[in-house]
Amino acid sequence: MSKAHNIAYIQAFFAMLFWAFTFVWIKVALRTYHPIEIVFLRLVLANILLFLAIGVMNHKQKPAKEDILRFMAVSFFEPFCYFLGEANGMQFVSPTLGSLIISTIPIVTFVGAWLFLKEKVTILLFAGLIISFIGVAVLAFESTEIWATVRGVSLLLFAVMGGMFYGITVRKLTLKYDTITIVAWQSFWGLLYFAPLFFIFHGRTFFTMQHSGFGLLTIASMSVFGSVGAFLLFTGVIRELGVIRSNLTTNLIPVLTAFMAFILLGDKPTIRAVLGILLVITGLIISQLKDIKKVVVPAE
Repeated sequence: MSKAHNIAYIQAFFAMLFWAFTFVWIKVALRTYHPIEIVFLRLVLANILLFLAIGVMNHKQKPAKEDILRFMAVSFFEPFCYFLGEANGMQFVSPTLGSLIISTIPIVTFVGAWLFLKEKVTILLFAGLIISFIGVAVLAFESTEIWATVRGVSLLLFAVMGGMFYGITVRKLTLKYDTITIVAWQSFWGLLYFAPLFFIFHGRTFFTMQHSGFGLLTIASMSVFGSVGAFLLFTGVIRELGVIRSNLTTNLIPVLTAFMAFILLGDKPTIRAVLGILLVITGLIISQLKDIKKVVVPAE
């Protein structure tokens, strides 16, 4: 395994850790703010931080004219489509079913990256994908509460498709642009997409409501670690590992969330939770092994 791959795995771990924290923080923010308000504020701060960093670094790389539509597409799929689907869909399904639907993103991406990007699909990669998904399912079914509406499932599937097409569209940009350039312009277009929704549906109430200092602090934390830090790390992971293997690492999020619940909240892990964590980790390890002898579909 190359040094670059080792660094990519470390980046993936911290990206998933940051995103796992956002799942905790958003519960606090939702007590006061609407999902669109949260995403909009996250993107405002992310844009300030990213373009300030670009200015301080005197980073002169800008999107070429022929790539502007691709940058717009990347932002449209994520954060716009993904967050709209996830934030609204989770209100109409049980947490168990919702997390299970979202965890299908690596599987859907597996098919999409093979069809559109011709990424190599090996026996071990496919096996690791399935084992890891089973582990996430075991973790999800820690709760026996399962209910859903057609609206909720449809919105979450919309988020899943957004997650898949994000990985596919951003892949080519990672081979041409620096990470900070991609994430900065992704955040810029994402902010423009969300701005009309924010001002039309929440602008008047947001500027007259009683704000929560702690809620704003959690939103700021989500922006720094989730919208900026995690995306900067994960974009580099996609560049190095490809779309399929990168998206598979997202299955670490429920594992890390379970660890945080144990450490921070004192939740005692059950046998089922431990089994789910072991399956996720085993699947991730298997998927990253090189299967030189058997390639199901070679890249063209």
